[in-house]
Amino acid sequence: MILQYVDPGSGYAFLNMSAWLIALLAGFFGAFLFFFRRIFRFIKKHKGPLVAGILLLILAGTLIGVFMTKPATSFDKKVIVLGMDALSPKIIEPMIQRGKLPHFARLKAMGSYDRLATTNPPQSPVAWAAFATGKNPGKNGIFDFIKRNPKTYGVELVFSEMDRGRPARALKAKGFWDYTSKRKVPAVVLACPDTFPADKIFGKMLSGMGVPDILGTQGTFTFYTSEPLNAGQETGGKVFSASKAPIQTMHLIGPRMAGPGDTPANVRVPFKLTLQGKNRAAVEFQNKRTELEVGQWSGWNEVEFNLGFFKKARGIFKFYLVETEPEFKLYISPINFDPRSPLFPISYPANYSRELADHLGLYYTQGMPMDTWALNEKRLSEKVFLQQAEDVLKERKAMLDLELGRFKGGILFCYFESVDIIQHMFWRYTDPQHPLYDKDAAEEYKQEIEAWYKRMDDVLGDVLEKLGPQDTLIVLSDHGFGAFRRTVHLNNWLAEKGYLVRKDSGAASGQTLLNGIDWSRTKAYALGFGGIYINQKDRESQGVVEPGEETKALKDKIAKELEAWNDEKYAAPVAKNVYRQENIFRGPYAKEAPDLYVGFSPGYRASWQTAVGGMGTGLIEDNLKKWSGDHLFDPATVPGVIFSNKKIVQTKPSLCDITPTILKASGYTNEEIKECDFDGKPLF
Repeated sequence: MILQYVDPGSGYAFLNMSAWLIALLAGFFGAFLFFFRRIFRFIKKHKGPLVAGILLLILAGTLIGVFMTKPATSFDKKVIVLGMDALSPKIIEPMIQRGKLPHFARLKAMGSYDRLATTNPPQSPVAWAAFATGKNPGKNGIFDFIKRNPKTYGVELVFSEMDRGRPARALKAKGFWDYTSKRKVPAVVLACPDTFPADKIFGKMLSGMGVPDILGTQGTFTFYTSEPLNAGQETGGKVFSASKAPIQTMHLIGPRMAGPGDTPANVRVPFKLTLQGKNRAAVEFQNKRTELEVGQWSGWNEVEFNLGFFKKARGIFKFYLVETEPEFKLYISPINFDPRSPLFPISYPANYSRELADHLGLYYTQGMPMDTWALNEKRLSEKVFLQQAEDVLKERKAMLDLELGRFKGGILFCYFESVDIIQHMFWRYTDPQHPLYDKDAAEEYKQEIEAWYKRMDDVLGDVLEKLGPQDTLIVLSDHGFGAFRRTVHLNNWLAEKGYLVRKDSGAASGQTLLNGIDWSRTKAYALGFGGIYINQKDRESQGVVEPGEETKALKDKIAKELEAWNDEKYAAPVAKNVYRQENIFRGPYAKEAPDLYVGFSPGYRASWQTAVGGMGTGLIEDNLKKWSGDHLFDPATVPGVIFSNKKIVQTKPSLCDITPTILKASGYTNEEIKECDFDGKPLF
């Protein structure tokens, strides 16, 4: 799926080399054996000089290593930055006033608190990119979760780009860690979004949002059930039929493989499941055995997929046995990279992910670890989902504690996604106007959001205890939050207005990935969470709108009509603002952005179908998914927050100010910071 926001992507496909390439190499090996005897005789005859030459090479390599080793840094200041996704001023400010968040209140009293302007659009990868680079999307290249290829109308996740068989970096600008590395200021960066693959830095980095599962998607679970399968499309996982037989054979789904000219297919590892009475089962595969109990998460399990030609993909995952009676239901989490031997590097140095596992045990490596789609599709219950969320928080907190304990100086950043995900899934319990609100719901679920704010307060309290008098501490969120009550089908609206034309109005309804569109008659199309593109000549391969004045006039017309669009059911405006590309993006990548961005009124959000270029039913529908809270509204309505133990001197701080602030604390002068072309400035 495209993160935990959009449908599963196709993932990576690996070339199966186990047949044709082995045959080719066998020929080379045979030729080598032909000359091997002569080579052996030569070595035996000249043994003395060869040994001396090898020793000289070893000595030279040692001396080069000594002289080229990076000198130890003399930087002894400590700058600690905690990124707590989606802390909302609308929640945190009243909680502080009521005395519910003592550590946030203490930090505010020590230094400063303010609302923090988010990015336009206020999407997590966009916002954290601005945080990390100090630059707007036009300069760092991340505008949405989704991007399209105008030449092919192809759609892909912003994190899924490949370069010569390896994952490519989504972020197109330098992160703060690049600047600090230049000055030999050590940095430890834990799970920062947009950092896959990990950058080479003076310090250590564990990649965050963007790290895929072993399928190459952003989280695809597997579910076996004896219930009749739903004919509708599953969004977040692969669902298979199972029986209630005492012994069954099932499969773990691995990466896709393809030989030359073959259609890719997933590698599968079979496992045997044996029922043991009412509430227990045993699983056996690859000479391992795991005992399962109904209603309990398993520990981490390890699996190895054979990719051919001596290449393995090693993964880790968890089972959850939902029930054995009256139906059989088994959930298998997305298979994460094994941090001790990931298929692609997820850290720098490459062995840092293993080092963390050696210290702390196995942990989630997938960039978005909590399985929201399993909850959305009722494969897991709220209770089970919360247990997973607790495990994720414990793992991240353990990493922070480990690094704080050995932190001597430099920059330490740690990211916590928990509050964001909990608000997405539990907002319906707090909002009487939400279609799924249930006044008789369990009280604990109604209190869940505030409970997770308190957990973040506890994390902050532990950090404050370790803070020295000269240390700098910054705590921030990337955006705020609100209710997601109504889902908006932008492509349907464009079709109704005549800007988008479908080839077959009946068959195309519900299609995704820009399929079923008559491009010869289409002037505009929607993709992502509010982006609208003009089908422009000389840019799109089948463009029909002339660039220049015709495009500008069309953009103005669409924007004006969108801003006048009212939801008839509630007599409320759907869009608060519609933004032109040229007014919100500046930089070398600005032309890659959507031509228009819809800043939705609070409560309204682009539909899941719109996000992948698809059509929905009608124009606006009630949001009946458990994903009931969101932040994909007009950015002015969802600011984040910033706390610091130092006095903030700038008014109206924004996410783009954080990197210049970190650099100032790292020894950069104002003039040097100015030369970096940031869109923000130091806060202190």
